[in-house]
Parts: sequence; C-alpha cells; structure tokens
Amino acid sequence: MTVGTRLPRMRIGVLGVITIASYGCWFYAFGVLFDPIIADTGWSEPALASAFSASILIGGLGSMAGGWSLDRFGSRSVFAVAAAVTLVAFQVAAGATDVLTFAIAAAIGGGTIGALGFYHITQTAAVRISSNTSDRAIAVLTIWGAFASAVYMPIAAFLVEPLGWRMTLRILTLSAVVALVVGAWVVTTKTSEMPGTRIVLGELRVSLRQTRGRRLLLAQGLAGIGVATVLVYQVPAMTAAGLPLAAASFWAGARGFSQLFGRLPLMPIVRRLGVTGSLRLAYLATSVGILALAFAGSPWLAAIYAVVAGFGIGATSPLVGMHSSEVFGAKSLGTSMGLIGTVSLVVGSIGPVAAGFVADASGSRAIPVVGASVMMMLAALSIRPIR
Repeated sequence: MTVGTRLPRMRIGVLGVITIASYGCWFYAFGVLFDPIIADTGWSEPALASAFSASILIGGLGSMAGGWSLDRFGSRSVFAVAAAVTLVAFQVAAGATDVLTFAIAAAIGGGTIGALGFYHITQTAAVRISSNTSDRAIAVLTIWGAFASAVYMPIAAFLVEPLGWRMTLRILTLSAVVALVVGAWVVTTKTSEMPGTRIVLGELRVSLRQTRGRRLLLAQGLAGIGVATVLVYQVPAMTAAGLPLAAASFWAGARGFSQLFGRLPLMPIVRRLGVTGSLRLAYLATSVGILALAFAGSPWLAAIYAVVAGFGIGATSPLVGMHSSEVFGAKSLGTSMGLIGTVSLVVGSIGPVAAGFVADASGSRAIPVVGASVMMMLAALSIRPIR
C-alpha cells in the first residue's frame, strides 16, 4: 500500500480504465444495442429490458460481497474473478439463439462486472493505494470514469451496423476483460493487516444505526431507479422522439463526456455547499436533464440532457464516495460502498422492468423517462446535511 502524499497516478489510471470498461461494455453499450437486438431477433422489448434489469439485480446483490472480498482479500482476486466470469458469460450471451439463454448469460455477465468492477470497488481500491490523498484519488479516478459512455457508446454505434450486435458485444467484452487482467497484475490492495470479518461488519452496523447512513442508502436507491432507466432508454427515447440512431448515440456519449463538468470543478462546489449540499444539487441537475431527455427529438433538447444530466451524474459518483467516507469507517469502506452499490443496483433494477412494461403498454418511451426524473427529484429530497 502506498503511504505518503504522492498520488500513484499510473495505478489510478489503470483503475480508471477498469471503471471505463466495466461501465461501458454493458451498462452503457446496451442502450445502443437494444433496438438492433430487437430488429435481429424479434425478441420483445419487455424481455430485453428485464434481462438488463436482471443484470443490475445480480450486480447489486453481489456488490456487498465484492466490497467485502476487496476488504478481506485485496483487488487482485476480485479483478481476476471478474475477468473470468465476464468473458464466459458474455460469449454465451453473444451466441444465444433464444431470449432465455441470452437473458441468463447477460444477467450473469453484467451482474459480475457490476459487482466486481464498479465504483464501489475501484474507488475503494484507489483510497487504499492512496491512503493520505484519498480525496484526490477519488477525484482523479472519477474523471477517468467520466469517459465510459463517451468511449463505449460511439464505439458500439460504430461497430453494430457493419458487424451486428453479437460481434459488437464480443469485442466490447474482450476490452473489459483485458482491462481487468491488467488491473489484477498492476494493482494490489492486499496487506498483512487486512481487517477481519467481525471488525468490518461491526463498523458497518454502527454506521447504519445513524440516520445519515440510512438516508444515503434511501437516496441512492431512488437514484438507482432513475439512472438504470436512463441507461436503457437514453438512446431509444431520443430515436423514438425523432433523432437518428447515430445522433442519439452521439448525444448519449456526450452526456457521458459532460460528466467532466461535474467533476473538474467539484472541489470549489464542495467548499461552498458542503458534500451533502453538493450531492443534493447533483441529484436535482440529473432530474432536470432527464426531463429534457423525455422529449429530446431535437438536438437542442438532446444537448440540454447531455450537459445538465452529465453534470449531475458526473458529480454524484465522487460525492457519494466522499459522503460514504464521512459516514462509514475506513476499515469497512469496501463493504459499506458495496452495500451502497447493492441498494442502488437492486432497487434500481426495478426501473428498466417497469419502464419496459410502461413503454410497451402506453406506446410511449417518454413516460418512463419522466418517471426516472421524478425518482431523482425524490433522491434530492431524501439527502440531509451531516450535523
């Protein structure tokens, strides 16, 4: 473990690439692949949305176990398992000829990479290798992570037309596996003083007895519903409103790039509003941006979605990490971040399923997107400053 004030930028960069690939290869790219899969296979929209929700659910259920594994065994084991399971599962999904096989395999692949590669893992690993510069480590890591959709959505859109969704999914999966293998080789958080299970869970129980810990979990559950719905419907909502697939993919990718606007000026915002005040602002901005997405048939509304929601979502990830470090103890940080991930993803898995059925029944993709905006507003109302 690195001790001192110097940030280990190379290893933070590797963690950043893992974050980009973990979020990008499935959770962002799926929105681009959604309509091409339907066109190629004839599988129903609710079935595909439910498969995506299942991957979120598995990722959520596995997040706390992933965080606990990081606390107990270190990052190398976590990244190695993620690489192996993700590779096999998505290869099966890409070759599936029936929707049930696809749904099971994709849920396992997406759930594994969500449980073992998302921010609750990479932020905690960044803190562990930068013990005296943890805030800087989180800030730098999340700047890397802002490129996930900006990289993977345009690449998915570029590949899917000439190669089809199956080969596109294989290529995107391979990129994530390579990143995880490199991470397992380069980054290690294991030390001779790894905390015992009793210490980790005891510290977590104390934190959850406090109202601020429970409010954070509630807010992230609501936000999980909103963000998960948008992950599936950001491209389909824009195409349904009249934008071509290439334009919709561009603006969805621009939303990911715009996350930088929520991360680069983050520390001045935090100094002015505090961590929880800044987090509340981030939720509200996301709500406003998603509302624009619901009617984004023009480049102007698509741009508003990209910039405003990008700012909000971009600021949320590091702010949740900072707030968690205030609320939960250092020894249980991986497990507590995993718990937050579990709540966010498990509760969030409701969103795409409900959205798929609402869109199918109403014939409108705008209605579930408006619902996602409401969820983000409720998340903003749930969070409270620490006193």
